[in-house]
Amino acid sequence: MKRASFDEKGFDRHSFAPFLLHDCRATEWQDVRLSFDDWALLHGLAGGDAIDGYYLNGYGVQGLILAVMQRDGLDTEEGVHGNSEADTCHLHFTELTTAERAAAAAVAMLETRDSLREAVVLARELGLED
Repeated sequence: MKRASFDEKGFDRHSFAPFLLHDCRATEWQDVRLSFDDWALLHGLAGGDAIDGYYLNGYGVQGLILAVMQRDGLDTEEGVHGNSEADTCHLHFTELTTAERAAAAAVAMLETRDSLREAVVLARELGLED
C-alpha cells in the first residue's frame, strides 16, 4: 500500500495527486484530511462539469470517494466525516491508514473516464449522489 509522505507543514501533495492529504493529527481536530480541487483535470476527464448527469462539484466528488471506499471494503461511517463545499471536496479521517486507502481508491477512480463512470454508477446505487 502506498504511504503518505508529509512535508514539514503536514501536507502531502504528491503521493496521491491530484488529491492532497493534510496531517492534522497534532491539532485540536486530531484528523487527516483528504482534499480535492483540481476541477480542470476532473472536468477534462469527464468532458464537462457532469458525467452521465452526475454533477462534479465538491459534494459530488465526496459521494464518489465514499462509493469507491465502500467498494474497497472501507468503513465510511466510523472515523470519516465529510466537510465538502461546492468548490472543494474535504473528507476528514481519524486514522491515517484509512485516509491513505481512501486516497488510493480516489486516485484509481480518476485513472480513466470508464473508472469515473463506474464510480458514478456505484455512488447512485448507494444513494450518495448530491
